Amino acid sequence: MFNFISKKNAQLSLPDGSFINYQLIKKNKKTITIRVTSSGLVVSAPLLMTQNRINQLLDSKKKWIQSKLKILSSAPKRFLMQNGEIFKILDRIITIQLQLGKRNISLTNNECYIYFEDLTENKKIKNFFIKWLKNYALKHFIERANKICLKYNISPKDILLSNAKTRWGTCNNKKEIRINWRLIQSSDFVIDYVICHELAHLSFLNHSKQFWAQVEHLYPQYKFAEKVLKEKGFQLYSID
Repeated sequence: MFNFISKKNAQLSLPDGSFINYQLIKKNKKTITIRVTSSGLVVSAPLLMTQNRINQLLDSKKKWIQSKLKILSSAPKRFLMQNGEIFKILDRIITIQLQLGKRNISLTNNECYIYFEDLTENKKIKNFFIKWLKNYALKHFIERANKICLKYNISPKDILLSNAKTRWGTCNNKKEIRINWRLIQSSDFVIDYVICHELAHLSFLNHSKQFWAQVEHLYPQYKFAEKVLKEKGFQLYSID
């Protein structure tokens, strides 16, 4: 089966009379996906779906799209690598403290001490910090996933990190699960939901009724966690 993908920019009018540009991606898939991300509106559609049909589906989602864009416009300021800057780990507010010294990062109570040999190298310090944060996230995700897997006797092949811009997690046919590292800024109940969502894909590589029944079995409160993630998840992208 071929794996052709095409991308182009298009325009959509909104209920308030304004227009927005969006990215239209056409590829080998069966259904259309509409996402409002930190980069704007992204539409993924089947290769053979006509523009008229895409327009019809977008028209039916205009109010939802506009509401999501409104939320996005109130996003928090971008994270800056500087003394006193704050970020979150597991929904806990942490303050950055930059220190001159050999490269190292330590987390103490509500302060993150970053030691670096040249404090003027903001970009390098930020990359160093994000690498550390990803490692911290992976260890925590594995710990949470292991507890869930032990409880329900589930055995994924591996728990890995994802750097995706539009997905919080993925599961492939090799039984590898990937969790977006930015979720380390969320509460554990949100992280557990995403893990359970992907664990359910081990049995159902789709979003059928059976799949959602499995999600509910693994995580009965999934609807609340899903709602929180949809409403506030975009804020997790301010850090990078």
